[in-house]
Amino acid sequence: MPENIHHGGHDHSGHDHIHEHRDIRPLRIAIALTATVFVVQIIGGAISGSLALLSDAGHVLVDLASLLIAFFGLRIAAKAREQHDVKYTFGLRRIEILAALTNGFLLVGICIYIVVEAIRRLAEPTHVHAESMLAVAVIGLIANAVSALYLHRSEHITTRSAYLHVITDLLSSAGVIVAAIVIAVTSWVWVDPVISILIALLITRGAIRVIRESSIILMESAPAGVSPVDVRAAIGKIDGVTNVHDVHVWQLTLNDNTATVHVVSNRETDDVVRDVRTTLKESFGIEHVTVQVESEKLHSDGECGACE
Repeated sequence: MPENIHHGGHDHSGHDHIHEHRDIRPLRIAIALTATVFVVQIIGGAISGSLALLSDAGHVLVDLASLLIAFFGLRIAAKAREQHDVKYTFGLRRIEILAALTNGFLLVGICIYIVVEAIRRLAEPTHVHAESMLAVAVIGLIANAVSALYLHRSEHITTRSAYLHVITDLLSSAGVIVAAIVIAVTSWVWVDPVISILIALLITRGAIRVIRESSIILMESAPAGVSPVDVRAAIGKIDGVTNVHDVHVWQLTLNDNTATVHVVSNRETDDVVRDVRTTLKESFGIEHVTVQVESEKLHSDGECGACE
């Protein structure tokens, strides 16, 4: 036959599936710890009157939501893959990207609230009980450190975004501790809203990065470090390949790169497909590859209408 299509990359999907299961348990632990921190900070913030503590509690609430989104996103994606969903032929792996994007926007929203409230506090200073503020912040620091320890080896973008939330929580708790110590020593209550603004800026930076990464993947752009031009050139050097066209490289998830390519060759189809797959795997780390091989006659006759 003049045209053949071959698929590869099943091993990579299985590898990705393993990481999904590996990330589930750390997420469960982080959810339990984060929920505990949120309750403690709400109570402590109300008692101490600390905006930094209440702001951190609001951030923790968003983080709790993000952890739950990450958890259910991975579970749904894994389940769809196991069932080989007919409608969603790639499974529901993009759910984790949508979850990460949602997390990013939630963080931006909470940051806007923190800054607005901090400005109001600067204009109308409020008394803060530094001792209560310090005790609650230390509890939050310890809990967030444990969560970060469990999540730091995560590889999925969803779990990575959740890890980023936990890290910003950790840094926020450290900032609240500093603010509590300064207020206890100097009675400078303005330190509380200033620390809140710094926390918000730190969170915003990380949120924008998550939004950017998620958006790039959803737009099906080429993975970072992989140029379709280089892919085309590498395939063109394969023995017997006379033309390379209709090259597409994109990401299904952060660690799942996929490629499709049309090649014109005068060699045996199976040999060409094997060489193309080997080249993309060794040179670009792309394991899920679809190769359409065309004879020189078919290509010269213009039968590949989609390519035009």
